[in-house]
Amino acid sequence: MWKKTFVSTFVAQVIAQIGFSFALPFLPFFISELGTFDKGQQVFWAGIIMGAGGVTFALFAPLWGVLADRYGRKAMVCRSMFGGTVVLLLMSFVRTAGQLLVCRLLHGILTGTVSASIALVASVTPEEKSGFTLGMMQAAIYIGTTIGPLFGGVLADIFGYRTTFRVGALIILLGGMIVLLGTKEAFTPPETDEKSSSPGLIGILTTQGFLMAATILMGVQFSNSMISPSFPLIVKDILPSPEKLNSITGIVLAASALSGACSAALLGHIGDTIGQKRILIFCAIGASLSSVGHFFAFNIPILFFARIIFGLSIGGMIPAANALIYNIMDKRYIGRAYGLSTSISMVGFALGTFSGGAIARLTEIRIPFLVVAVFNILIAVMVGSLVKTEK
Repeated sequence: MWKKTFVSTFVAQVIAQIGFSFALPFLPFFISELGTFDKGQQVFWAGIIMGAGGVTFALFAPLWGVLADRYGRKAMVCRSMFGGTVVLLLMSFVRTAGQLLVCRLLHGILTGTVSASIALVASVTPEEKSGFTLGMMQAAIYIGTTIGPLFGGVLADIFGYRTTFRVGALIILLGGMIVLLGTKEAFTPPETDEKSSSPGLIGILTTQGFLMAATILMGVQFSNSMISPSFPLIVKDILPSPEKLNSITGIVLAASALSGACSAALLGHIGDTIGQKRILIFCAIGASLSSVGHFFAFNIPILFFARIIFGLSIGGMIPAANALIYNIMDKRYIGRAYGLSTSISMVGFALGTFSGGAIARLTEIRIPFLVVAVFNILIAVMVGSLVKTEK
């Protein structure tokens, strides 16, 4: 049963990420249609709007995690995908930056396909396959974000951003239907006495090793999101003509996501053998070096190469950290564990986009990449000195 559920959830996650990434990577460009902004204001608004979803996601993820352990993980995956459909449809009708901000707040409240899907797969997967399946779920995210920007950028160049939001919503709806009809979960609601004895969020937070793994996830999200407001505008600065701006941006993002997919699948499997700690250190160093490469990239080929290395590095870190959580948690409470870790990581996402937009506005749009380079070296040092594993 677990294989069918894993495959169906994997396919649905790929489809959902295609839908989300059809338009969301181009938000910094879309903002220019909602008002008159100079470059600094545009990247600042991009940071605020993109980070807003992280704030509400951080607040609501623990709630969804608790509900997943109480009522089933499949229900939470369906909720997140159908909620994403509604949010993207609403985004296609906004007329001001303020309205788009409200939609992003709703996005954080209603969605969360990644954590919900990971919790569903983790709840049915044998322990000896945990690194592989969690790596493949991370690969699903990257496969989706490979295809989405690639075709979404072309569609945006031809039909505009609003059409890409609507097409993306329909794609996410398809992913939700696959989960609804194609997965099975042998879920038994906890008995009353089991509910009273189950660990609360504080109990999970104080589980040995959990906070460290969640902090790593927060650091990864922080470094990844800090560069998001600036990256499309760097592509715009490099390109001599804006005619194919969205298409080329989508191609670069797609290449990065594809490298992340390969990394997540391969390193997730290797991590089961050599240990997740080594994977985390190696990838953090790679993320740091590639961030420096972004800073010095003044043509598309160099930016393309730096982005691929960054995708390879980040793609290996997230499943490794998730595997650490899987190995230390009671599987009955895996939903709330991943909900809480996602909440913590989304704090990093929100802080990253906010600070990335603010730093780019106050200094220069490439400076956030240097900050990310330093931050990932700190992650490597923290993992090397504080993470305790058998391998």
